This record gives sequence, C-alpha cells and structure tokens, in this order.
Amino acid sequence: MIYAAILAGGRGTRMGGDMPKQFIEINGVPIMIRTLRAFQECGIIDGIALCVPREYMDYTRGILSGYPEAAEKVSVIEGGADRTGSLENACRYFEKSFDISSDDIIVTHDCVRPFVTAEMIASGVEAAKKYGGATAAIPSVDTICFSSDGEIIESVPERSKLFSVQTPQTFMFRAFCEALYSLSDEEKSLVTDASAVFRMRWRKVALSLGSPSNIKITHPSDIPLAEKLAETIKA
Repeated sequence: MIYAAILAGGRGTRMGGDMPKQFIEINGVPIMIRTLRAFQECGIIDGIALCVPREYMDYTRGILSGYPEAAEKVSVIEGGADRTGSLENACRYFEKSFDISSDDIIVTHDCVRPFVTAEMIASGVEAAKKYGGATAAIPSVDTICFSSDGEIIESVPERSKLFSVQTPQTFMFRAFCEALYSLSDEEKSLVTDASAVFRMRWRKVALSLGSPSNIKITHPSDIPLAEKLAETIKA
C-alpha cells in the first residue's frame, strides 16, 4: 500500500497575514485543495494524513467538507512543532491505523506545492521501490557558489552535477520510520526535508521527476506566479 503525508503544519510567517499559507486561495481554490486533488487523481494512494496545526484542525475539516473529491481517504491529524515532528506524527498515525507491510511506501509532500502531478508522484514511488528512497528534483539552472562567511566565494561546484530538490519525497515505509525514530534531538534539528532523514542513516536517495512548475508557495510574490500557473496547468 502507498500512504501520503501532506505537511501543512507551518503557520506561514514568511507569507505575512494571519492565515497559514495552505489556506490561501489560488484563483478561488485553496492551495491545500489543489495539492490534495493531485494525490487523489494519481489513483495509487491508499491513505492520506494531512498534518496541520492543532488550532486549525477543525477549520481544515470544514474546508474539506466543501471539496469531497479532494477529501477522500484524508485524515486530518495534528502536525508537529517542526517538519520532523509532523513526519513522525504521520508515521505513527499510519502505523496505528493500517497493517503496515514490508512493501509499503510513504510519500511525503509540502502542502504548499500545489502543482505536483500524478507523474511526479508515480516517479517517486518507482524510484523508492528500486533504491529505498527518492526525491523530486530538477537540474540547477543557476551557477551555485560556496561561501563559508557569506562574503567571499570559496568554490563553485560544477553546475551539471547540481540539482534543486523538491517534494514529493518517497520512501519504503519501514526503512523510513526506522531512520526517523532513531534520530537524536540534535539530528532532528538539522533536518530540512524528509530525504535528510534517510541520508543521515547512510541510505540512498535517488532523483525522481520534478518540474520547474512544482513551486513552493512561500512569499507573497509567489501568488501571482501561482495564479498564472493555475490558468495553464490545472483549473
């Protein structure tokens, strides 16, 4: 079986305003709903844990009630204090609610990447079956420099070997939980994405299909771009 942990536990402080960014509407549709629709449309997901702040759980359920096509197989659960906490809450929920087998897979995704596609989700699943873990990524189009002090360039890695990491990030369920639960508090503080959990335990993470349109909506300036993308990619 394949499970999806949709991480919407943040409060969107960089976006400004009082409402977490997953509830912002893009051309009349909440970001959260656009993301959930993609996971419904891919047709391979058996259960979805939507991780949100405790104070927004009822509000989230209210939104979902207006979009039944997006709410199928979705359970609203409490997010953690940080990304790692939300991942752990989702894993614990699935372990409690389903009979997890050695072949099961977990797909993790940022709720505020609403232009994920069924192809991206499926690509991650296939790569995880082969390698154990995978992350969506795209080749870097920018030259990246390294500077330890933020003032002087010390090195410039070869751009052809650099990739921009996105989500979804997908893993064999039991292996991911084993890695996640073994992290120390210090290690958890260093986790910036789910793939870091795997890599901290020396497990392979393969590259799977990403897209330049698979943007993460973080700042107010991202909204106009998202509205344009919504017009061309999905209704």
